[in-house]
Amino acid sequence: MEKMQTVTGVDIQEQIRRENKVAAAWLIHYRERKRIHEERRREIETGTKKERDENVGGGRASEPGRPTEAMALALDAHDNCNNAMWLLAVEDVMRIIGPKKRQLIELRQECRFYIGPDGGRPGWTAPVQQRFGEITGWCPAEQTVKNMWADIVNVAVRVASARECRFF
Repeated sequence: MEKMQTVTGVDIQEQIRRENKVAAAWLIHYRERKRIHEERRREIETGTKKERDENVGGGRASEPGRPTEAMALALDAHDNCNNAMWLLAVEDVMRIIGPKKRQLIELRQECRFYIGPDGGRPGWTAPVQQRFGEITGWCPAEQTVKNMWADIVNVAVRVASARECRFF
């Protein structure tokens, strides 16, 4: 019985780590994902979505008329997909948190490709601290930056869960 509880505890910890990782990725890559999402929406609206012609035997396969209905269905699917829900969740988080944490998200997005001096784990904390000090005049301690980021990620996970976003 005790072993079963331990396995469940490990599973829950792994799920929390996975959810935090997914939420952090959405926070960090929000701008580019939003841009791609908007581009795809415009493609659907204008009918320029690139489609592959898989009709090997001849001309392009035709779909029945009702292009307006097809576009409306495609837009609905696009606006209600998991990506759209995540984008809304990040926007909710930005409205919920205070200005210092919003600034931290922007700086974290800016410093997303920094690598530590040893070439190992990402070394985003020092550049974020430095930029934070340059912009706001307040240079938070490394642990403060990490704690603020953890708080933001936790809020993002809760908002995403409330919006029924999928964590994969």
